[in-house]
Amino acid sequence: MKRLLPLLLATTALAACSVRPDPITPTEHLQRARDDFKALYADFVALPATLTLEEAIARALKYNYDTQLAKTEITLQDKQFDLAYTQILPKLAADAGYDWRNNDAASTSVSELTKQQSLESSYSTQREHETGDLTFTWNLLDAGVSYFQARQQGYRAFIAIERRRKVINNIVKETRATYWKAMTAQRLLPQIEPVLADAEKVLENSRQANRDSLQPPLQALEFQQNMLQVVGQLRRIRTELMSAKAQLSALINAPPTANLKLAQDTQAEKPVQVAGFDIPKLEELGLALRPELREEAYQERVDRQNVYKEMIKMMPGVSMLGSINYDSNRYYFNNIWSELGVRASYNLVNLYQGPKAIDAAQAGVDVSRVRRLALSVAVLTQINLAYQQLLRSGEMLETATAIDDVNRKISQVVQGAASADAQSESDRIRRFLSATAAELEKDRAFSEVHASLGNLYAAIGVDLVPPTVDTDDLSSLTGKVKTAISEWEAGRLPPLPELPAEEGDKDKAAAAKPIEPVTAAVVTEPPKVEVVAAAVEPPAPVVQEQPTPPQANAIALLATVGSQEAATREWQRLVHFSPDLRDRQPSYRTVVVAGRGETISLRVEGEAGDLRRMCDELKPKAPSCRVLYNPTGKGA
Repeated sequence: MKRLLPLLLATTALAACSVRPDPITPTEHLQRARDDFKALYADFVALPATLTLEEAIARALKYNYDTQLAKTEITLQDKQFDLAYTQILPKLAADAGYDWRNNDAASTSVSELTKQQSLESSYSTQREHETGDLTFTWNLLDAGVSYFQARQQGYRAFIAIERRRKVINNIVKETRATYWKAMTAQRLLPQIEPVLADAEKVLENSRQANRDSLQPPLQALEFQQNMLQVVGQLRRIRTELMSAKAQLSALINAPPTANLKLAQDTQAEKPVQVAGFDIPKLEELGLALRPELREEAYQERVDRQNVYKEMIKMMPGVSMLGSINYDSNRYYFNNIWSELGVRASYNLVNLYQGPKAIDAAQAGVDVSRVRRLALSVAVLTQINLAYQQLLRSGEMLETATAIDDVNRKISQVVQGAASADAQSESDRIRRFLSATAAELEKDRAFSEVHASLGNLYAAIGVDLVPPTVDTDDLSSLTGKVKTAISEWEAGRLPPLPELPAEEGDKDKAAAAKPIEPVTAAVVTEPPKVEVVAAAVEPPAPVVQEQPTPPQANAIALLATVGSQEAATREWQRLVHFSPDLRDRQPSYRTVVVAGRGETISLRVEGEAGDLRRMCDELKPKAPSCRVLYNPTGKGA
C-alpha cells in the first residue's frame, strides 16, 4: 500500500503534463492538404464527350459539396432526434463495488438515560465485501421536459430538409445560368483569339512604324490609342468568357484540368415556353413553398415547445424509483433485498419565476411569427421582381437579336470590302469587335431569359427535384432533372394542396386547382432568337392611338395573351385588384400578327378620363394597360 500511493501520484502528475496538446506541424498540414485534394475528386465520374444542361445540373447535385453538406446535416439532425427521444425513457443503472478496510468497523453504544456504555465494542460489517444493485428511476417532470425537447429536435430535422431545399434551388439556379454563359464562351472564344492576335500584331507594327518615323507622330499615336482600346475590350471579353467555364467546373466539382465541352445543339432542341403566369397564384405558391418561410414556420413550432416546457416546469416533480440490491457481508441476515419508493418535490420559487418564463417563451413565439410575416413581404417582392425581370429579359433578347442581325449584315459587307482591299486591317478589326460585342450581347440576353426563368422558380420555391431524391445514381438523377426541366420550360407549376372548402369562399376552392399556364410565343432558333412573353404586348395592329377629345368614347387595352382561356383568367385576376372593373363588361378581339400567330386582346370601353385613372391604378398589376381612342364609338 505504501508503494501504491507514490505510483498513483506520479501517474496523476504525468497525465496533467500531457493535457496540453501539440500544434499541427507544417508537414502534417501539407499531408492533410494532399489527402483532401485526393478526396475532393475520389468519386468523380469522367465527363461525357459533350455535357448537356441536365447532366450539368445532375452532377452539381451529386458532386457539389454544398449539397452533400446539406444532406449530411439532415442525417445529423435525424440522429440527434433519435438521441433526444431516448431522454424520455427512465434510467436503469447497474452498480457493482468492492469495499476493503484495514481494521474492523467496530462501534459502541451509550445509554441515553445513564450515559454509560451499554454494550461492548462490536461490528457487523466484514473488512472486505462486494456490493451490487440494479436501480430504476423515472422523474416524470424530466420526462415531460424531454418529450417537448424531442419534439423540438424533430422540427429541427424538418428545418434541415428545408435548408437542403434552399441549397438545391440555389445550386440549380446558379448551374443553369452559368451553363448558358459557358455555352457562349465555348462558341465565341475561338473567334476572339485570332482577332486578338491580329490586333496585337497591328498595334506592334504601328509602334515599329512610329519608331522608324514612317508615320506622323500624332496620327500614329491616335491610331495606337484606338487599337489599345480595341485590344483592351477584346481581352476583357475573353477574360469574362473564360471565367464562365471555370465557374461551371466548380459548380459540378470537376477537376480544374478537365476538358469541359458543352453540347452545342442544346439551344435548338426545343423552344422554351415562357408562361403567362397568374401573379396571385405565383404569390400564393411562393408563400406556401419557399424554404425560408417553411423554415420559419417550423422555427415557430420549435419556439412554441418552449412555452409547453415552461408550463411543465411549473408542476411538481414526481420521481419513482426501485432497486434490487446485493451485499456479500456475511453479517447481514438478508443479503439480497428490493426497494420501491416515490418522491415528490416542488420548487416554490417557480410560483414567481414560472409565469415570467412562460411569458418570455411566448414572446419568442411572437417574434418567430412576426419574422415570418416580414420575410413573407420580401418573398412577395422577390416573386414580382422575378416576374418583371422575366418579361424584361424577353424584351432585351428581342432587341439584342435585332441588333445582332444588323451587325451580321454589316459584317458581310465588311468582308466583301476586305476581299477587295477596300478597308484597312484596323477597320476590319474594329468591325469585328462591334459584331462580336453584338453577338455576345444577344447571347447574354438569351442566357438572361433562362436565368430569369430560373430566378422566378427559385423565388416561388419550386423544386427541380425533391430534397429527398437519391443523388447516388447519376444516370437516374439526370433523367429526373431532364423531365423536370421540360416541365419548367413548359411553364407547368405544381398544384396547391386541397383546402377544406368553406361556403362562399371561392378563393380557397380555386386554390385547390392546379395552375394551368398560358404559354405565349417563344422562339429560340439560333442564330435568330425571338421571345415574346404573354405580358409583353405586341404593337396594336388595328387601332391607332390618337389624341383623345373631351368626353369621347375610348378603349382600355388591358392585356394581350395567347388564348381565350388566358384572357378570361386575366380578366378575373384584374377584377380582383380593380373594383372599377366589376361594373364593366370585357370584350375580346382576335388579332393575327405575322410571325407571331393568333393573339387575344382584352379590352373595356368607357370614358377616356375614367379609363386612364383605372390604368394608373392597375399599372403595378397590368403594366401594358393603355387607353386608345375609338373614333367610331361603336365598341371595341
